[in-house]
Amino acid sequence: MTIKFEVEKIVKYLEKYKSDLPILYNWNAKIGRLVELETLTEEQVKEINILTNYEKELQLKRIVGKKLNDTFKTNTELFDKLCLWVIKDWGGITTAKDNDTLSLIKDFLIQDKPSFKRIASSSKVGAYMFPEKNVIYDSRVAYALNWIILSENAGQKYFPIPEGRNSKMVAFDLNVLIRLKNITNYQITDIKHLDHRLFIQNCDKKIFINKKHAYSELNDLIKQISIQLWNGEKHKEENLYFTEMLLFSIADREVFRDITTLYGTN
Repeated sequence: MTIKFEVEKIVKYLEKYKSDLPILYNWNAKIGRLVELETLTEEQVKEINILTNYEKELQLKRIVGKKLNDTFKTNTELFDKLCLWVIKDWGGITTAKDNDTLSLIKDFLIQDKPSFKRIASSSKVGAYMFPEKNVIYDSRVAYALNWIILSENAGQKYFPIPEGRNSKMVAFDLNVLIRLKNITNYQITDIKHLDHRLFIQNCDKKIFINKKHAYSELNDLIKQISIQLWNGEKHKEENLYFTEMLLFSIADREVFRDITTLYGTN
């Protein structure tokens, strides 16, 4: 099952920002614990911490990704600790129990179509380990991509958005905007239809990708986008995190501006 999108339209939207990615990307992870996790030396921590957030991120993708792959089968204890670092220290997700998180990751790594449950956590590890085939499926990436699909008329299906805490994205709930554009799916001929407990869920099936397939569909779409967006830059075409980082970076800035500008003129 592969859903069709007009990739050229998505690429055209992103081309406006791709050259600014080194400036737009502003995630600044805490890396001090990587010394005790035998991944960085203290000298490397100092060297990496003086880099820009973008340069720092590229170094972490390479170094931590390699360490995860090296320890996956040879040092389970260290691998587990590194996974928790990726999710908690790097990703900032700290509320779940460690044992639950580790079980989630193990399930993710053995399944062709991972569970959507806490996909924002498990896909972080998957993307670090296999950047050529996995992206991080978090609320910002899905939000930005859905807005592009919606505003550019680049597809008929949308990605379910994992729960997020970003106040700007919560304020302008993209699911509502998507439903409004597809309002005919929710119109009724008999008021009694609204008494059905699963009314919205059933209507949503027509426009939102099934959660069982959402992650594989996202990976497939990002691959298609990356080939066209970074045409000729082989490293960026092959490593999907460049496109993912771009979507992540524009979600609550450029996309927010586009939404409020568009609806402010109507």
